[in-house]
Amino acid sequence: MRHMNEADVRIADRAADLFYEHGITATGVEALSRAAGISKRTLYERFGSKDGLITAAFEVRDVPVFERYTTAAEQEPTPREQLKRLFAELEALIRDPDFRGCPFTSAASELPLDHPAHPVIRRHKDRLRRWILARARAGGADDPTKLSRQLMILFDGALVESLLQGSARPARDGREIAETLIDASLR
Repeated sequence: MRHMNEADVRIADRAADLFYEHGITATGVEALSRAAGISKRTLYERFGSKDGLITAAFEVRDVPVFERYTTAAEQEPTPREQLKRLFAELEALIRDPDFRGCPFTSAASELPLDHPAHPVIRRHKDRLRRWILARARAGGADDPTKLSRQLMILFDGALVESLLQGSARPARDGREIAETLIDASLR
């Protein structure tokens, strides 16, 4: 992760908003510089390229998006309840009228695999997977690695299906399946 000063963080954060709202490829450098209130030249001086700005935008959003799911879940007293709350938070997020899917999943599907933002995207997904794995271990799952992998598939699947269907129903179904799986797997 490159060091960003406060102005770089502000620019990257604004770019992340535009990428989420319009898509990465549909958002041009001119729109990005205009939204950030800087010239295209300044944007290139600060980030090197649009790819550099894309990478910075996802670096800036990594922890806040992760915390959007996990902060409320961590308030629960047990690993079982924390995992269940994770899926309840996901369902609540999907019900938000501004929901446009997971910005990291969208970026992974929109960018070529060799794009410099892919390691940031993988790190974000790995952070959530490790969070789930820690709770699966703490909750006494017989196979915490398998449970974390299954719950991650449910989590991402609920995100994508809800977006595709324009409905929170897949998230509700995912929450119900996750609760059954969690109850069956944790002691």
